[in-house]
Amino acid sequence: MIRSMTGCSNVHILEGDLGVSVGIKSTNHRFLDAQVRVPSVLEQIEPVLRQMIKEGITRGHVETTVSADHPGGSAVRLNRPLLLACVAAWRELAGELGVNLQLELGPLMALPGILAVENGQWSEEEGARLRAMAERAMARALDQLNEMRAREGATLEADLRRRLEQVRALTEEIGRLSGRASEAIRERLEGRIQELAGIPHPDPARLAQEVAYLASRFDISEELTRLAGHLDHAHRLLQKESEVGKNLDFLLQEMNREANTLLAKSAEVPQLGLEVSRLGIEIKSQIEKLREQAQNIE
Repeated sequence: MIRSMTGCSNVHILEGDLGVSVGIKSTNHRFLDAQVRVPSVLEQIEPVLRQMIKEGITRGHVETTVSADHPGGSAVRLNRPLLLACVAAWRELAGELGVNLQLELGPLMALPGILAVENGQWSEEEGARLRAMAERAMARALDQLNEMRAREGATLEADLRRRLEQVRALTEEIGRLSGRASEAIRERLEGRIQELAGIPHPDPARLAQEVAYLASRFDISEELTRLAGHLDHAHRLLQKESEVGKNLDFLLQEMNREANTLLAKSAEVPQLGLEVSRLGIEIKSQIEKLREQAQNIE
């Protein structure tokens, strides 16, 4: 089953007077780009948490935030020296301007650095407990994230398979049209010969040579065969567990090249070329939509 690269999860573990929260958000990226933010008490296990992400996710931009709750709760510290310095600067400015500036405490308290929230200190035993809790929280958060990504992946897979079958139907229709190429070329040549040379019945052998030559230039059997093979390969890719998105994107580039060749060759037979071109353009349109969806797959 394929997985989307987008998703989020949030897990909180509370054991006694200690708590740990892990939040994960993943978005599209060509490779795995993991960013982990942890408090100082958990810095020791940051490499462990990164390794857990690598084992659970193969592709995507993954932002992980880990926080810990201190048993003593949070304390607010007032930076008195900074506050007094701000008040003195305010009064000095009022004196220089010779005006009576109203000093309000509220705006001053909102200045950066005036107030700070402190969690307090962790004991060695609390730190060990928190680190174990963080690992469990990370495991649960990754499971939760991948469940969400799998649900979105199922929707993506259904859409991809539907579009692949549309491409197959268009390819088969072009194959049926190409079977009429020799007849269309013969009719075109006979008409041109009669028009230019006034020959009602041109030499059959010479006409057959020209028909064979032009038909070979229009021959798109190899392109149709390769497209059919690529479509089968795409369905097999959707059954894989990893690196589906990158491999599918590469395969769709190959399919797009085959579609371009079909369009280039369609000009050789004007009677059929217009219809072949229309179908070829629709194939390219579907391939482009498939590539857009492939960008969302892990």
